[in-house]
Amino acid sequence: MLAAPVAPIVAVARAQSTLSAFEADVDRIAKRARPCMVTVIAQRAVLGKNVGPSRQHSRVGSGVAVSANGVVTTASVVLGAERVFVVTENHLQVEARIVGMDPVRNIALLEPKGLELPSVPLAAKPGASGDWVIALGSSYRSAPTQSVGTVAMRFAEPGTSLLQLTNEVYPGNSGGAALNSRGELLGLVQGELGAPEAPGKRERAERRPGGMSFAIPVEDIVPFLDGLAKHGRVRHGMLGVSTRSVFVNGAGGPSDRVPIGALVEAVAPNGPAARLGLKKGDLIVAFNGEKVEYSEQLARWVAVTGPASEVRLVWVRDELGREGRTRLDEAPSAIPSWMRVEATPAISGSAGPSSTPTALDARTPRVGRALREAADSTAR
Repeated sequence: MLAAPVAPIVAVARAQSTLSAFEADVDRIAKRARPCMVTVIAQRAVLGKNVGPSRQHSRVGSGVAVSANGVVTTASVVLGAERVFVVTENHLQVEARIVGMDPVRNIALLEPKGLELPSVPLAAKPGASGDWVIALGSSYRSAPTQSVGTVAMRFAEPGTSLLQLTNEVYPGNSGGAALNSRGELLGLVQGELGAPEAPGKRERAERRPGGMSFAIPVEDIVPFLDGLAKHGRVRHGMLGVSTRSVFVNGAGGPSDRVPIGALVEAVAPNGPAARLGLKKGDLIVAFNGEKVEYSEQLARWVAVTGPASEVRLVWVRDELGREGRTRLDEAPSAIPSWMRVEATPAISGSAGPSSTPTALDARTPRVGRALREAADSTAR
């Protein structure tokens, strides 16, 4: 009689043992970090329909303590709030002060009044594709949520980046913790790709992918915290132009609108753009070697690059590519004009996107040649 094979049984047993150990590690990390998590409630008064009596509007998100009296969350949770509260794991609710906010990077720091919390250590090593991620947060009903996934990829842009996660996130998770396998803060969970924005400020053509989970990486959080500690405020770069997005018809006809850059509509006297020689009607097509497609994209890159930084721009004027370098000034406010609900086109880092047809549509072939020449210049 032949003996039964034992190798498959041993392999299965080892796999089950490894899985059990992994689950135990996840539970241990979550249990240790959970007291550091809070629910964030941001309140503001809004007018009723037909300008009737105001009512209280609440936005609910998550937060994670990075010091005894410092909680980080996403700016999208607290942007425009008149009062902010945090609720601890043991249901203690206290009011919190917004110490600082960077809506471009989508990070905010809160100080709960009269409350000390255990804190999560910041990761010393950035997240890389394939790294395990444990996402902790709160639902809209303040119930704790937890999911396990990995870093799928990193989206890198000038001055900032985002991690795409395979974790499942829930309503209310924005501002939650993305922890690595050592229980360190790898990033802040956010539900969509990009910075918060005023309602109606983005054209359909520029809306970013949905249905995916993302995290603001720790390497963006650390400079934010260090900047607040050093300067007491968030400092953004300013180019000193007002721009709008420009589109041309693609191969699919009028319904196929292709973004080609940021068209300069106004230049601030003596600002960085003026010193560089930019003029109204110039089409900015590259920033620090990255292709510019939308006005809001350029504005975001300018803001996060920071004041006093030298930047290289490529633009098109009279169908000829030009390039140059200039140093950015400091923006007067941490909330750029293009991110405000009441914003009108103003001279700042850049203005909001627009899909208004321009005379460029009639010169698409020639503009295309100029853009290719500008791209070649950028590559060099």
